[in-house]
Amino acid sequence: MSSRQFEIYEKHLKKIGKEVVIPKGTRLPSENIYYLIEGVSALTYLTPSGEESSYIFFKQGMLLNFLPILIHTTGLEIDITRRRFSKINHTIYTKTRCRFICIPGEVFLDYLEKNPALYMILVRSLTENMVNLLALSTEIVSKSASARVCQVILDFMSDDEEPVIPRFLTYTEIAFYLSMHEITVAKIFKALRRDNIIKKSGRSSVVVDVDTLTQIADGAIDLHYKN
Repeated sequence: MSSRQFEIYEKHLKKIGKEVVIPKGTRLPSENIYYLIEGVSALTYLTPSGEESSYIFFKQGMLLNFLPILIHTTGLEIDITRRRFSKINHTIYTKTRCRFICIPGEVFLDYLEKNPALYMILVRSLTENMVNLLALSTEIVSKSASARVCQVILDFMSDDEEPVIPRFLTYTEIAFYLSMHEITVAKIFKALRRDNIIKKSGRSSVVVDVDTLTQIADGAIDLHYKN
């Protein structure tokens, strides 16, 4: 999406919401809808042991946390959907410090009826969420573990000359997200460092060979990590 489109969306949403900065690790209240200006958040599931498993990551320009208010307003008509929804415990947490436009859910829905332009923001966000979930589920059954880990790194690394891997992408976070064991993730990172594809830089890791990382993510070459 172009920077111009970001500006248009922000202009509309600032009429009905206010800009807020929320620290890393904060749970977003279900009664508000948020438009992400800066940072990374994630839809997470709390496991019975209290651990967080991320399902969708949200970056700049995405509308989030609208599902609770939509379900409250429109309901769920299909029995299998209602049964499944009653068994999940999903919420949205900030993975980094985030800057949002925060809009009360009821205000958003009321303004939506008066301003059709907001429908495009909602539809686009619903579509992006669906595409991300479809891509993730497809990759889990069709790609190797190393390809999936490398794709996550590519998706979230910075735009620096030596791209930085964000520190919230811990082995545990990646393992839950990709439905694999944490030890497998650790072995893949070890192999990436061994092959000089990534390296440690202070408390962070940086990518030094984006081309090879991309080829592994695409399945063009294999990364030997099991030994």
